[in-house]
Amino acid sequence: MPNYSSLSVIPLNCGQLQMERRHFSGRSPASILKLPVFCFLVVHPQGCLLFDTGLPAELWSGRSSIELIPGMIATRGSSGGLVREIEGHGYSLKDISIIVNSHTHLDHVGGNNLVLGARCYAQDYEDIKDDYDLLGDGSIHLLATPGHSTDHQSMLVRGRNSQVLLTGDACFRPANLINLIPPLILENREQGMRSLERLRAISKENGTVVLTSHDPLATGKKVVL
Repeated sequence: MPNYSSLSVIPLNCGQLQMERRHFSGRSPASILKLPVFCFLVVHPQGCLLFDTGLPAELWSGRSSIELIPGMIATRGSSGGLVREIEGHGYSLKDISIIVNSHTHLDHVGGNNLVLGARCYAQDYEDIKDDYDLLGDGSIHLLATPGHSTDHQSMLVRGRNSQVLLTGDACFRPANLINLIPPLILENREQGMRSLERLRAISKENGTVVLTSHDPLATGKKVVL
């Protein structure tokens, strides 16, 4: 069993997405949806890891916005960027030994190249097949949750008395799990609904805190497990 004395999850504000709804819903008139981009720093007795790395680092080195795909613009929002977010909690990039990418969309892997010494885990890597006990001690599980993308995975961080479910883009808001409302963008709706059902079942387990990557109501508060 892991030593839980220093196990925690820290949300990091890593920018903002501005999306034209009509590009994804087919509805009109056009309206702009603004969503935060969260990454998560997991502080573990074996070291620190990141769940996603946020928007492209170029946003904080000269560019004020980047069009990721038609209708979706990345901006800094109120964020100082991944590096400053990590440093603001008393850590540095040198402390990060592992990156887990929920999937390979640019708003989730944009800072990967800042953490060159870390090992990266994704569902399309040869050493990851379906669910995976990341550290071999039962504290961090990678969960295959395809639908938003075929390579999508979520993460479950288990403490002594509570756990944190990091949904990535399998669910945009914790409330969406209640009514099984899928994310706005889906590569495979059938897979996406199955993933939502699975995450909802986990979210009902005692002591579960659900954190998503684009929840406008998220506070960024540290969760100690």
